[in-house]
Amino acid sequence: MSIEGIDLLDVGMFLEGREYEAFRRLRDEAPVFFNPEPNGPGFHAVTRFDDVLDLVRRPQEFCSGQGTQIPNRKAEGHGTASVHNSDPPYHAHLRNAVLPSFRAGLMQTLTPKIRATVQQLIEACPRGEPFDFVAQFAVKLPMMVIGDLMGVPVADQPSMVGWANAVSNVLASDTEQTAARQELFKFFRALVALKRQAPGDDLATILTQANIEGRPLTDGELDAYFTVLSAAGNETTRFLLSGGLEQLSLAPEHMTLLRGSPALIPTAVEEMVRYISPVMQMRRTATQDTEIAGSPIRKGDKVVAYFASANRDERKFSDPESFRPQRNEGLHLGFGNGLHFCIGAHLARLETQIFFEELLQRTNVAALAGRGERLPSYLFHGHARLPVVWN
Repeated sequence: MSIEGIDLLDVGMFLEGREYEAFRRLRDEAPVFFNPEPNGPGFHAVTRFDDVLDLVRRPQEFCSGQGTQIPNRKAEGHGTASVHNSDPPYHAHLRNAVLPSFRAGLMQTLTPKIRATVQQLIEACPRGEPFDFVAQFAVKLPMMVIGDLMGVPVADQPSMVGWANAVSNVLASDTEQTAARQELFKFFRALVALKRQAPGDDLATILTQANIEGRPLTDGELDAYFTVLSAAGNETTRFLLSGGLEQLSLAPEHMTLLRGSPALIPTAVEEMVRYISPVMQMRRTATQDTEIAGSPIRKGDKVVAYFASANRDERKFSDPESFRPQRNEGLHLGFGNGLHFCIGAHLARLETQIFFEELLQRTNVAALAGRGERLPSYLFHGHARLPVVWN
């Protein structure tokens, strides 16, 4: 079904904040909406909560192996598939290589080190004068945490994140993405060689020692894994930090509530994930003729799960357009669901929770100092810039 005026590939719609009205119209009028695609066959956009959940829980009918971006390109390129762009049973083998390192209990052991990093970064931010929270804090925290977890030297972490961001930039050309990808591959192959000579207590060492059905990971598999980890470990948390701070700053009573009741912060973080939905959508490809929500889907069709719309679905959440830090309405899809549920969800939650605990304890006032600037993207919901002032 076509609805005049809605194009989910229009970056301008997202920059101007018009996407949620478009999602509401689609949920009401065309919950499975066919969106044309320049230089491509187009795709079916799925926007209601129950339908999105159904889609991502049917991996045999809707696969990830042909790519999870709307265009036919992958972060790791066209070589060996990453855990993000693979299907069972190969996907399980890749995921299990690092899954134990990201379990909730193990993530909690990182708390002292993450807290020390948060404190260091907060203390380095100006007081009483405006500064860009994205550049001064939101980019740095996840970069330092995932870089340390992966065993990347501190001096190399900014370059790693810069290349990873270029690879996932929906506006970057194929040439720009290829160049950034090659730099990442070259960097991580050097890191792998180092870890094989001098193993450490980090993910790079774990991956170099991992086995899939009795064999070590190939260079191509390591290239793909490191590319996804460096991108995913940075972007989701960065956008969650800046988006969460913006929402609390827009409603100072929420800031006051959490400052007086820090035990509510984990609940507030879940609401941030729902409300912001840092990764707005993810593509699947139909492996057979089938249907979703009663709409026919042909084998080979692109089908896109819009988590950002599902998380604002009135059929699931009460007053979903309102940010309510005490909301406790169960499952949201901010980290996806099913086989491809975000492997770093526990880490993203932990970093965000610790940040707000420390911020509210160390500042009396944390307010916006101007209008935030959205990242130009139809894939990620995040800020390129967020001016704030702390006292």
